[in-house]
Amino acid sequence: MINTDLHLEGVYLYLDRKQLNKAGLLRNLFIIVLICPAIMCRKPYIPPAIRASNHILAVDGVINTGTYSSSQFIISRSRSLTDSAVIFPELGAQVTILSDNGASFPLMDTGANGIYISAPLSLDPSLKYQLSIITQDGNKFLSELVKPKTSAPIDSLNWNLFYDSALGTPVVNVYVNTHDPGGNTRFYRWDYKDTWQHHSYYQSFWALNPITSLEYGLFPSQTTYNCWSSGNSASIILGTSITLTADVINHIKIATFVKDDPKMDIKYSMLVRQYPLDLQAYTYWLNVQTNSQTLGGLFDVQPSQLAGNIHGITNPKDPVVGYVSACSISELRLFISNNFLPGWQSNPGVNCPIKLAYPADPNNVLFWNYPDTSYQLYYYSGGVMEISPKDCLDCRYQGGTLTKPAFWQ
Repeated sequence: MINTDLHLEGVYLYLDRKQLNKAGLLRNLFIIVLICPAIMCRKPYIPPAIRASNHILAVDGVINTGTYSSSQFIISRSRSLTDSAVIFPELGAQVTILSDNGASFPLMDTGANGIYISAPLSLDPSLKYQLSIITQDGNKFLSELVKPKTSAPIDSLNWNLFYDSALGTPVVNVYVNTHDPGGNTRFYRWDYKDTWQHHSYYQSFWALNPITSLEYGLFPSQTTYNCWSSGNSASIILGTSITLTADVINHIKIATFVKDDPKMDIKYSMLVRQYPLDLQAYTYWLNVQTNSQTLGGLFDVQPSQLAGNIHGITNPKDPVVGYVSACSISELRLFISNNFLPGWQSNPGVNCPIKLAYPADPNNVLFWNYPDTSYQLYYYSGGVMEISPKDCLDCRYQGGTLTKPAFWQ
């Protein structure tokens, strides 16, 4: 027999599901009708901080009170979050060093790049100095008067090669050592300019005369095989002896190079500059260091506002970033040769094939008319030209210059 009760329950269950599905469909349609207008009316929100054109004046440099020394300041504008340009140099400004006895010393932007340099000066270290800036739009900014400090000599620079277990690779660390016998410094800042030698992949003794399209030979000193490039330190390097009895700085690390750094392929040089600071300047640079180098971790300190010593005069509410110190500057140079770094050699990953080409004119075998202008003659022998891409034959494609620096050993 058929269980009619069970059959009827199945019918009722079927009907209930149909009703439920219908109700769910209506409910979903109702929700969609409510949401669609909201989606269609939604507009992207761009916070005012992002939309604002915040091009704040930034000043970087010191008044150099060393004997017959030039002062240099980099004056630029900060970038807004929506700016595509990388740097905004402040051009056409009137920049002047002022002393508290009324003397003034102008700085010129000779390179039209926002780098203002004075003539060589011998400023009186017993006076106080400040920097005046009048921008092209007529706004004036003025730093506070500061008393110069005299830099003690850098005692030594040294480096060591060791395996860094945290990085998992050999590294070279460079250290600075100094002291002030009079105990008048206590607060220090360093930066450096580095220079390194690099080669092209091949050395060619041929060059092309673009007028005659003829190849001609070169002496070894004329080739584009050796280049030298330079750069500047990007980090804030500080030290203090305030907690010590003697004003001594010992073994402060100023740079680290990881194995196979291209700068160490042949020979590397570092010119370290030392700046004595007062407490206010040290505090400013410590804030810069904190804001730029130690943020991002869960337990890192929070960013803080930079309180410099430059202020707007025309518009006192105009923000400006920078701290102008006055001091003499000590310098010391270090060389590191690749000969002391066994196994250190970068792999530039350059694709440098060599192709065979034959002169187009048998009566003028050095006539060059190869259709691919990215190639150049590498070697010539027996009526056959070996050619390679220009960037494999000319180290200037890696950057730098063919002129060997005067200080190069």
